[in-house]
Amino acid sequence: MRSCALIAVTAAIAALTLSAGCAGLHSNEAVPQIYMLGSATPPPVAANPVAPGGPVAPTVTVQVLRPLAAPGLDTDQIALMRDSQRLDYYAASHWPAPLPDLLQTLAVDALRSSGRFRAVQPDATAFTADDVLQIEIRHCQVEYSPDGSPVVHVQLLATLGARADRALLTSFTAESRKSASANRMQSVVAAFQGAVSEALSQLAAQIAP
Repeated sequence: MRSCALIAVTAAIAALTLSAGCAGLHSNEAVPQIYMLGSATPPPVAANPVAPGGPVAPTVTVQVLRPLAAPGLDTDQIALMRDSQRLDYYAASHWPAPLPDLLQTLAVDALRSSGRFRAVQPDATAFTADDVLQIEIRHCQVEYSPDGSPVVHVQLLATLGARADRALLTSFTAESRKSASANRMQSVVAAFQGAVSEALSQLAAQIAP
């Protein structure tokens, strides 16, 4: 009898373990999706009319610091605003890195492509630079209009300063709004791509060493 009871208990434990394993295999939780943003392509730098033979080769180097983010935006979650006051995030949808890290990489790419600087590096490198660029992410989220249409709003405050004496060289705002073609993640991410690219193109065009 004791042997039979032990066998029954063992069988019950095995059944529970198998049941838990099957439940894990058939989870109803949504699989997280990672969405990428591509680099912006700024307009080419116009040739310097004073210099014979074309533009003057850039001599200034710049370091792009990790951007500062408004509360709620220093995350890899994709943000949205409801009723212009309630901050929320899309379920199971993420950027490949926290938003400041992602925008730092894209800003470095945009400035390199602009041709305005001899070298552009993020602050994680060991190289020093002549100038330092600080970006503040004021807005980078979806804002739903009264009719329910998603609109991506990106606003970046850029401040360029000299490293040697910390003198302020220039400061300006780059901003863009793009409507998504549909209320689906693929369309929303495409609108993010357009708005971020436009804002970074403005940044690259306005920054001058």
